[in-house]
Amino acid sequence: MLLVLVAVLLAVASFVDVPWFGDQARSLRFCVALGSGGICLSRAALVRGERLPWALLGAGLVSYSGGIIYHNVTIGEQATTLEPSPADIGWLLFYPACYAAVILLLRRRLVRLHRSVWLDALVGLLGVAALTSGIGVLMARANTDLGVWSLVVNVVYPVADLLLILLVVTVFGLLGWRPGRVWWLLGAGLVGFACADSLLLVIVEAGCPPPVGVMSTLWLFSALMPALAAWLRPRWQPSATMSGWGVIAVPMVLATVALGLLVLGATIDLPPVTVGLAAATVLAALARAGRTFIEVQRLADSSVLARTDDLTGLANRRAFLERLACLERDGDAGSVVLLLLDLDRFKVINDSLGHHTGDALLIQVGSRICAALRPGDLLARLGGDEFAVLLDHADADVARRVADRVLAILAEPFDVAGTTLHISASIGAAIHPGDVTTDPAPTARLTDVPETDVLETDGRKEEAQTLLRRADVAMYAAKTGRSGFETFHPGLDAGSRERLDMVEQLRAALGTGQLEVYYQLKVALATGRAESVEALVRWRHPTRGLLGPEVFVPLAEQAGFIRMLTGEVLGIALDQARRWQAAGLNIAVAVNIAAPDLLDRDFPTRVRRLLTQFGLPPAALELEITETALMRDQDGSARVLAALRENGIGIAVDDYGVGYSSLARLLELPVDVLKLDKSFLRRMAVDPRAEEIVRSTVRLAHALGLRIVVEGVETAAAVQMLGDVGCDLAQGYFFGEPGPAETITEHLRRYRETMAAQPESAVDRRLPRHSSAVTTAP
Repeated sequence: MLLVLVAVLLAVASFVDVPWFGDQARSLRFCVALGSGGICLSRAALVRGERLPWALLGAGLVSYSGGIIYHNVTIGEQATTLEPSPADIGWLLFYPACYAAVILLLRRRLVRLHRSVWLDALVGLLGVAALTSGIGVLMARANTDLGVWSLVVNVVYPVADLLLILLVVTVFGLLGWRPGRVWWLLGAGLVGFACADSLLLVIVEAGCPPPVGVMSTLWLFSALMPALAAWLRPRWQPSATMSGWGVIAVPMVLATVALGLLVLGATIDLPPVTVGLAAATVLAALARAGRTFIEVQRLADSSVLARTDDLTGLANRRAFLERLACLERDGDAGSVVLLLLDLDRFKVINDSLGHHTGDALLIQVGSRICAALRPGDLLARLGGDEFAVLLDHADADVARRVADRVLAILAEPFDVAGTTLHISASIGAAIHPGDVTTDPAPTARLTDVPETDVLETDGRKEEAQTLLRRADVAMYAAKTGRSGFETFHPGLDAGSRERLDMVEQLRAALGTGQLEVYYQLKVALATGRAESVEALVRWRHPTRGLLGPEVFVPLAEQAGFIRMLTGEVLGIALDQARRWQAAGLNIAVAVNIAAPDLLDRDFPTRVRRLLTQFGLPPAALELEITETALMRDQDGSARVLAALRENGIGIAVDDYGVGYSSLARLLELPVDVLKLDKSFLRRMAVDPRAEEIVRSTVRLAHALGLRIVVEGVETAAAVQMLGDVGCDLAQGYFFGEPGPAETITEHLRRYRETMAAQPESAVDRRLPRHSSAVTTAP
């Protein structure tokens, strides 16, 4: 503030007589330059960071003030000649110090320097040399009485001022018009110095007395600006790149000057050195232009790469959104259909077989989808196992036909590094403008899209993520309903946020005791003894109460944490089996596992550790897997099942008969039990052919060493019928509905007491039935 006050007073004293300053008030302007240099040096010493540039700038200001002091003492204020003096040494040293300081400060803001900077420096060096020699020749001819020293010094000033202005312009060209307060203050100060020196040179050259008041004020405030810039607290600034017009500002100006010198050389006699330097400057500028052409080519290649997926070679998210925006802005484009495709169970394959296998599979998937599309359709990989297709001039029927072709070609087996893989996909379709203009209330955004991707249609702006989100909602509906393909309609959007919240709540519920395990009895039809129980998971939701597995297990599988859910259920079930064995109830526990568990090579090891942890024999555990899941990847499933079987753990195929497998194919897998779907039991009561199918299946299974379990048994007649056809075990409400461990423990004790009280010959004719056996389903 003291420095600002002194500068203001000196500026006022330059125009009017101030009594308390005296006659020498104008000569005191060196105080501002000296004080400004001292503040810059103090900043370099006291503030960490950017010490060298501020020290150089401070030293340059101190040198400049030294030149003023020498000039005031030895020459005086009213000198109007171009004769040099030792004061010029102090003034001229100011320029290289400023150049170095500005370049160092700018370098800290730039991400990296291009190699073309060296060509820019060469153009600048040659251009300055040509300009200096040209101005020197003109000044020598205009002032024949000037000596060599006088000529050199007076030529350097305008060239140095021009370079200082060009350097400041370059800074603002690179950093933009919002470089920060420090750069605005520095720029104003340095440009003010250059303008003041140039103005003085022109006035003195013209033989006129300099306007002391104007010149002094301009110098004062130019010297004050660096001090204000140094005083500001350092702030974080974003990094800048070498781009924009600022990169070529200096070489373009100097190349233009060189061309002017060459043109001028055709009209007046210029020295060969000047012409040669100007020609060299132009040649260097042409080399710089060639380098720029190469950089532009590389930039174009980089632009293509930035819009290409590295793995598959398809378009990536950026290219897809740009194409979508172009189609939507085109009023004549007609309707546009967006297909969003997500592979089912890809995370399981990726985690189990490795990322290399997953990448190879994605490459094949991309190639197959391309073969199913129409010419001109755009296929992009948005990320992971998510693909998007943009169909121009299409409607719902076209979307359905294209989706059917894609699903059919993906249904064929994939050969990845000698491993046969079967995958499926779920496709969701959204149509523009129909699905965008009828946008209901916003829901959770399931597909992350940059906020700047905006569509303009009929004068309104529509966000591209709206269409993507709707396609994502339709895709999720296809995945949930296992339909393969769905087209978006407003009803699908209603449960999007609820499903998303449910997934996050379920993820948070793991390990907190919210998951409970209910058990249902499996009874041997020949003896009436309860041989085992099936563990059925429930979720005690904080607000929705007790939820069945059909509500949340599919969510866990789709979200990718089904293995965590299986692990927690296994732990709870085996802990309860240990309690039953401790109570003298020798009962096995059957736990359902999912397809991702069968593709996890470490799954058998984790199961073995759990059995060891609870002190249970392998026979105490049976694992159930659905027929459909078992057939998805027979090779991977066979390896994991074989490892489990070697450990003595029983394997049961659940829902047998609803898939497409046969006993011959199941014979290739190490299984022990077949669980017939309850639909067979319902048909047996009305269709004799169904009874024959079950009877032949039982005979063949027994011949293969397999046991048969039938679920859904609710009546004594069904029990009798199953016994007649030779089924081994039965499960259903006739024997007891699923219940918590405490309830099942009482049932097991009751079974044991009943069996002990009945004659052995009557066991198979009088199976015990619980009083709660035929209540309504939970």
